[in-house]
Amino acid sequence: MLRLATFLCPILLLSVATASAQISFHLGVRGGLNRALTTVDAAGTQDHRPAYGYSSDKSAIYTWQVGAVADVGFGKISLQPALVFTQKGERFHTFIEQGDLVYASSATTGTTRSNWLELPLNVVYTLHGDHGLQVFAGPYLALAVGGRQQGTVDAQGSLIYTQPRDFDNAISYGAGTTNRRLDAGISFGIGYRQGPVQVQVGYELGLRNLHQPDPSLPANNYYHDFNGDAAYNRVAQLTGTYFFSL
Repeated sequence: MLRLATFLCPILLLSVATASAQISFHLGVRGGLNRALTTVDAAGTQDHRPAYGYSSDKSAIYTWQVGAVADVGFGKISLQPALVFTQKGERFHTFIEQGDLVYASSATTGTTRSNWLELPLNVVYTLHGDHGLQVFAGPYLALAVGGRQQGTVDAQGSLIYTQPRDFDNAISYGAGTTNRRLDAGISFGIGYRQGPVQVQVGYELGLRNLHQPDPSLPANNYYHDFNGDAAYNRVAQLTGTYFFSL
């Protein structure tokens, strides 16, 4: 129901607005800063069983976005579709320990930066039409187009000692991987517009699980598959847009 309401609200608002407002059209360029994070599945937070345990946590990273925006205005209400290249991800830490008489552990710390082509479709209400305070909301659809995961693995044990090992891997998506290529969700926020300049503060709430179980692991695998834990994008955004008259 939440998704259905999200997609129907823009249509209803625009149908009311077009009845009495003159249509205007502008194209613009957008750039901005993201504070990106993905959620932590409760199943992956921690577990302690005989001779085995694990834990995980995540924190936000700062990334960027750039793209093009259209503005179709109907008085105080406008429809703003966009095509944006944006980077999302998180900083993560996982820890696994096992063994009773013979102890071994592995700690992984790293950063995921995933690249997306995103299509947001926001309905924007501007207090005075072409200027003033704004509120906006709408759905978005995104396609993953690459990215990298970098970090360090530190494996230790009661019988061995190894140096921490760095990794730097390209992120793969789709069948045969642990990452889904498509994301979708809703965005909302506030802003201010003065003539051709628009500044907005928004938040994206991802509704599609980004992960899928590791296909290389057996179904009855004893060890925890962190890639199988559900994760959803959570992104705070500060953007600036400049519109050109056509």
